[in-house]
Amino acid sequence: MFFLVKIMTEMNTFTLVFYRSIVQICISLVDLYKKKVNPLGPNDIKIRFYLIVRGVLGAAAVMAWFFGIQILPLPTAVTLQFTTPVFAAIFAVCLVGEKWKRMDMIGAAVCITGVSLIANASSGSEEEEVDETSIMLKAVAVIITTLGSVCAGVAYVSVRLIGDEVDAVVMVFYYGALSLPMCAIGSKIYLGDWNVLGNVETFSIKDYILLLLVGFGGYGGQWFTNLGLQIETAATATLAMSTQIVWSFIFEFLFLHESINMWSLSGTVLILGYMITIGILKLVESDSGYRDKQIDVEEGIDDEGVLLEPKPIDYGSTSQTAAAQ
Repeated sequence: MFFLVKIMTEMNTFTLVFYRSIVQICISLVDLYKKKVNPLGPNDIKIRFYLIVRGVLGAAAVMAWFFGIQILPLPTAVTLQFTTPVFAAIFAVCLVGEKWKRMDMIGAAVCITGVSLIANASSGSEEEEVDETSIMLKAVAVIITTLGSVCAGVAYVSVRLIGDEVDAVVMVFYYGALSLPMCAIGSKIYLGDWNVLGNVETFSIKDYILLLLVGFGGYGGQWFTNLGLQIETAATATLAMSTQIVWSFIFEFLFLHESINMWSLSGTVLILGYMITIGILKLVESDSGYRDKQIDVEEGIDDEGVLLEPKPIDYGSTSQTAAAQ
C-alpha cells in the first residue's frame, strides 16, 4: 500500500486515505454480510467502546504521522512512527497485564535501530536545504508525531482487550468508517479545505485502479494486523509491523530502481533477521507444547496435572460378545 501511495504523489494524502477507507468499508460490509455478522459487533457496551477507541485512535495516529512527515525530515518522522511497538508493549503491561519479555525488549531496540538505518539511508543522497520552518514548529511536530505513536499503541492494545470476541473484519470496518470524518477534519486543519474527494474530473482509469489497489492493500493490512494482535501479544505483534519499512524498501528497489547501500541493507538484515528468529522460536515453542500435551494425554494427565480415571472399556452388548467369541 505504501508503495502504491508513493507512486501517486500528485494526489492529496487525505484523498488517498478517504478512498482507501471507502474500499475497506465496502469489502468489510460484503464479508460481514456473507458471514451474517453485525458490522457494529456484539451488543456489548464495553466491546463497542474498545472498537471505537481502536478506530478513532488508529485514524488519529495516521493523521499525526502525516503531519510529522510534512514538517520533519523523513528519517526523523519514520523513526518516531516506529516507536509504536515500545508504547504498545508498555500499555499492554499496564492495561492487559502482559509480560514484556527479554526478547521483546531486544526486539524493540533491534527494530528501531534497523528502521533508523533504512530511513537515514533514504536521506543520504538528498542535499541539505535551508530550513524555513521555525524550531518551535519542528518541536511541535516531534511531539505530535510521537503522540501519534502513543495513540497507535493504545489502539493496538484495545484489540488485545477485545480479544477473539469480535471478528477481525468488524475492526477493519470501524477503522474505515471512523477514518472518513477524521480525513475531512485533517484536510480542513492542514489544507484549509473540507474537500477530500479530490479533483474527480482529472482522474484517469489508472488513478481509479491504483486507488482500488490501495484500498485492497489497506484492508489486507488492517485485517492481518487485527488478527495478529488477537493471537499474539502486543509487544511481539507490533514489532512485526516494523517490517513495513523493509518491504517498502524492497519494492522501491525492485520496481522504482532505487539505489541500495550498506545502511539500507544493514537495517533490512537486522529487522528481518530478528523476525525470522522470533518465527522459528514460536514454531519450536508451539511444537514443544503440542508434544508435551500429547504425552500428558497418553499418560492420562489433564491440563492441570491431575491423573485422569481410566475410561471403562465397552465390550458391546452380550449378544455381540457372544458372537465375537
